[in-house]
Amino acid sequence: MRTMQSRGLLVALSVTIVSAVAEAQVELRGRLVSASGTPIPGATVMVGGVGFSLKSDSLGAFTLSGAPGAILNLRFVANGFRSDSASITLDRRQPVAREFILARIDAPEPERNPSTNVLRGRVIDESGQPLSYANIQLNFGRRFISDDSGRFQVPYNISGSATVLVRRIGFEPAELQLQNMPDTALRVEMKAIPVQLKEVVVTGASAYRSLDTYGFYRRMKDVERGINNGYFVTPEDLERRKPNVITQMVEGLPTVRVTGPRGRARGHPLHDVISGSNNCTMTVYLDNIRIQGKLGRADDFVNELVAPNHVAAMEIYPRAVSAPPQYQPLNGTCGVVLIWTK
Repeated sequence: MRTMQSRGLLVALSVTIVSAVAEAQVELRGRLVSASGTPIPGATVMVGGVGFSLKSDSLGAFTLSGAPGAILNLRFVANGFRSDSASITLDRRQPVAREFILARIDAPEPERNPSTNVLRGRVIDESGQPLSYANIQLNFGRRFISDDSGRFQVPYNISGSATVLVRRIGFEPAELQLQNMPDTALRVEMKAIPVQLKEVVVTGASAYRSLDTYGFYRRMKDVERGINNGYFVTPEDLERRKPNVITQMVEGLPTVRVTGPRGRARGHPLHDVISGSNNCTMTVYLDNIRIQGKLGRADDFVNELVAPNHVAAMEIYPRAVSAPPQYQPLNGTCGVVLIWTK
């Protein structure tokens, strides 16, 4: 009788242990997407060593479970895409969410990246054409732009995971998650934002061709090379923030403030001025015409002359010596602001 009772206790204890182990498992919540962020449905996800596989759903998502701290060796196979693999270490408490990017089978092989401290890549559209003047940010920090061939280089001094954000006007933002420094150049495919236009005939150049004419992008590249030091407000920044008055775009920049005239307290927003250190009024140019910091004449108010929806870009140089020579103020050492209209 005791033997049967003992066996019953052992069976109950065994069931309890198995249940506890099952409850302790941690999920991997994965998602398979293309380089442009489009979900890849029906892809096969294989788990190495156990002979288990499953399919991604209509959103490219899949879920796997494993013991806390376990390493899952995965292989991905999808029609029209190159096969790829990844190793994921499960957390000991929280579910792990990962996005896996598969390259199209007809996409060029990735370029080698021999550097361990410079992240290289290329920005293209869905047809494979390079996209120049795309904005690239690493961990939402300093902004870099792609050249005429769509290529970019970003200093990489981050240990661990990193976020790469790529933006360009007319295209949906692309965000990539890097677990570590890749040994190949990134290939970022951006998806154009569909725009339905009325039946009109348009003749002319790009709406922002003036930025090339005025040298905006050239000076932006100079800052990347350390030739000068300034802050750049791009068309994408203006579109994202949608300011009520244009002086709002400089708020929050180091050593730059928005004040009332002559450094006084702010009153009506239309009479705000852009001030540098020591409350000095910065010299402001509107399409190469000096509107603040004039010699012997009263200044114009920026917000009265400039409507935000007419502005294409801005340049802010907190120190006068950092501004391009042709724009350095003649009557002081305060900073310079360049405003370019569409």
